[in-house]
Amino acid sequence: MISRKLQYVIASLVLAILAMGFYLVHLKRKAESIGAPPPVQALTAPVSGSAEQMTLYLAVDDDDSLRPTAITSPLPSDPGERGRLALHTLIARYLQKDSPHPLGAGADVHDVYLLDPASAVVNLNAAFSQSHASGIEVEQLSIFSLVLTLKAQLPQLNRVRFLVDGKPRDTLAGHLDLSGWFDVAMVAEAAKGLR
Repeated sequence: MISRKLQYVIASLVLAILAMGFYLVHLKRKAESIGAPPPVQALTAPVSGSAEQMTLYLAVDDDDSLRPTAITSPLPSDPGERGRLALHTLIARYLQKDSPHPLGAGADVHDVYLLDPASAVVNLNAAFSQSHASGIEVEQLSIFSLVLTLKAQLPQLNRVRFLVDGKPRDTLAGHLDLSGWFDVAMVAEAAKGLR
């Protein structure tokens, strides 16, 4: 037979376990009601250098077009940094409320690596692809926009490859193939049909 003291101890432990369970459920619900914090926007260090004209190819979803837009900005002398700054500036335009081609919050480019003057690898962040709208036209506009903006800054560029967080990815958002290289001349020719 179990002593009365032991029965009280067991009953107290069971009640404590139940109380902790209810408290954990309460904390979980409270955390869910607060929601996730807003994504942190990447900060870019100030660029020192002479102000030069930079051409961005802005995608416009309403008419499936790419519009060259010239802006003046200080540009670094390093070609990889110059390309990264151009793509960062382009993506920042897409993140604005009145953007003609909106991207999800937090979308950005980590780096642009030049394997040689004619070959570039663009490393996008995960938010770029995770929050990107799905559909062949909208995905194609994004990639064409990035490729042509990069080519405008790096005239010797012939091919571009895209990574997401440093890893190859099959598609951007389920449709456009990202597994290989994009031929810049072919992108420029295909983009002519979009205008």
